[in-house]
Amino acid sequence: MTWHLHFLNARGQLDRWRPAVEEGVEKVRRRCARVVEALPAADFVVRAEPGGAIPEIGHVGQSPAPGVIFLTLDPTNPALVTHMGAAFERMVAHEVHHALRWEGPGYGDSLGEALVSEGLAGQFVRLLFQSPPEPWERSTPNAALREAAGRARTQWDATDYGHARWFYGRGELGRWTGYALGYRLVGLWLSERPGRSAADAAHEPAASFRPLLDRLAALGC
Repeated sequence: MTWHLHFLNARGQLDRWRPAVEEGVEKVRRRCARVVEALPAADFVVRAEPGGAIPEIGHVGQSPAPGVIFLTLDPTNPALVTHMGAAFERMVAHEVHHALRWEGPGYGDSLGEALVSEGLAGQFVRLLFQSPPEPWERSTPNAALREAAGRARTQWDATDYGHARWFYGRGELGRWTGYALGYRLVGLWLSERPGRSAADAAHEPAASFRPLLDRLAALGC
């Protein structure tokens, strides 16, 4: 396993944050190694982007391709100061799970695949940190989740589902609906399979989770 950190820092915007980033990524590596037999080789590209992170925490991650993880920090956001410890590590772990999934079926192009990929990554964080759901995984009311689950049943295979609409709230769906639905969906799947975890389910086909949408649509559980 080889992880490489690359800081895009010609302007020095990351000078203050570099030690915390290095320490946080190493802590995540050690946590992951306890539950994942073979971590993927990956390049972590750390960059500063004012206004380019989740406003509530001042950072955001993305794993757009196999072996590539972007960690974006907003040095202008005051929230970054208080979210560079455990919150940053959980964000890194979330992206590491995406990297794990890229080694198998990949993130996916359809709505169902995206829901499962995000849900697995969220449950992976819970496994590593024994932490409660993140704000984007718990902010959607049950009634809205039931409605979203009903929509997802009919749009599961759609590749034109609109990622920003489902996950960022750029449309009629509430902000973060897709994250909350995916987290609940994967959580329900895991609860019915003692001994399974988000770590060993990293390559599980998205189709395995689809039947549980019926129950979520009915109960919002």
